[in-house]
Amino acid sequence: MDAMPSPPRSPILIAADGEPVYRVRSGSAYRTVRAHDVGNGLFVFDSPVNNVEISDVEVTGGYRVIENSASGGGKASCEQLLVADVRATGLRRGFARMRYASRGGRFRNITAEGVMTTGATDLPVGIALDGTANDFRFERCVMRGFRWQRRANKYWNGDGFSTERGNRNIHFASCEAWDNSDGGFDLKSSGTVLDDCVAGRNARNYRLWSDITATRLTSIDPAKLGGTGDTNHISLMASKTAGAPPLVIRIQHLIVRSERGWPIFDIHDGSARIFVESHDITVPPGTPLTRSRGGGKAVGGVQFAGAPPQL
Repeated sequence: MDAMPSPPRSPILIAADGEPVYRVRSGSAYRTVRAHDVGNGLFVFDSPVNNVEISDVEVTGGYRVIENSASGGGKASCEQLLVADVRATGLRRGFARMRYASRGGRFRNITAEGVMTTGATDLPVGIALDGTANDFRFERCVMRGFRWQRRANKYWNGDGFSTERGNRNIHFASCEAWDNSDGGFDLKSSGTVLDDCVAGRNARNYRLWSDITATRLTSIDPAKLGGTGDTNHISLMASKTAGAPPLVIRIQHLIVRSERGWPIFDIHDGSARIFVESHDITVPPGTPLTRSRGGGKAVGGVQFAGAPPQL
């Protein structure tokens, strides 16, 4: 006799009232949660944990959904984290921040939307890695609308995805970043792969500080909301240190769409080597392929495997 199917689980309904709700512990699974007005972490990692699942979650309004911050001045690394099938809207600061030596995290099917923020220190970022967090994989994650409005003479930060120096082995697969006030993908990590990723209507769709390998990379209509930052499809933040090796960017297939002539590659401060195997570029006539910022340069120009684009 066939077993009867289990009835669907009723969602856990939470009015967070701006306070942390779950202090995450090892071996725990948090599933089918519906919450609103979350504070600095609906899920808080404040001590070392491993083997955690967070899935089937919806959040409406609040500060940040996942916060990794140790209590008592210690460390709170997380190993083997799965975050899947989550939608969050109306976030003032971000979706998730993972820090310390956290490793082995997988984020899959995440959609998060921010709101315009104006606080002096509340720099908005959809998903942020910090410390020495490593071996994270992001699949089908969309970060949208993380924006920081400041005075016109200030830098308007606000990123979809960000990684820091010390992070390593980070893989983005079919991820998207839209309508953020600075970088769609602002990446300083080493061993980083962008696999079929899309960025659109960010001030700088991609802001890359370290060597990057990309399969299909799509950039659509950069858009500046305000502040002192520049606007382009891809910013390459090369090293200012004399004698430093060039930044190396390898793109298998580059897709660019724009109604305005924003530069495709802005190269800051030092040297970069850029390799593009194939391309599909539709931009206004005269759009710069490269632009130097602070003496930055592309060594040998952008090197195409086939015919270069006619701009």
